[in-house]
Amino acid sequence: MKTTTRHLFALLVLVAVVITAGLYFYSPPTVIIGDEEIVGVAGFGATVIGLLIAAIACVFTFILTSAILAGVSALLIIIFAIVAAAVAVAVAPLCLPLLLVVGIVMLIRRKKAPVVDTISHDHVVQQ
Repeated sequence: MKTTTRHLFALLVLVAVVITAGLYFYSPPTVIIGDEEIVGVAGFGATVIGLLIAAIACVFTFILTSAILAGVSALLIIIFAIVAAAVAVAVAPLCLPLLLVVGIVMLIRRKKAPVVDTISHDHVVQQ
């Protein structure tokens, strides 16, 4: 990470902590676990721990979702390649007459390659 990104991330964390602490002093959190109310610093700690667990769950959810999307995209690419190959194989007999005509024309119009005299190496002999 670049220094600017680190400073921005640290600033965002600091702002989140300040806002959370401000909310604590404005209205102390009351966390109900089972039938018991937890108020004060313990309630604030339970709230922060809950927020951390939620943040970690979100990160793992994003990782899992991106892995699933990458797998699905790879699968779709393979399926499209198979379909394209099947279409090419299905269309190949239809292209055969055209390919035969093109091949015959190329055979008729080709020029003979010059043969190099290997003894003297200074001139080209035409056949």
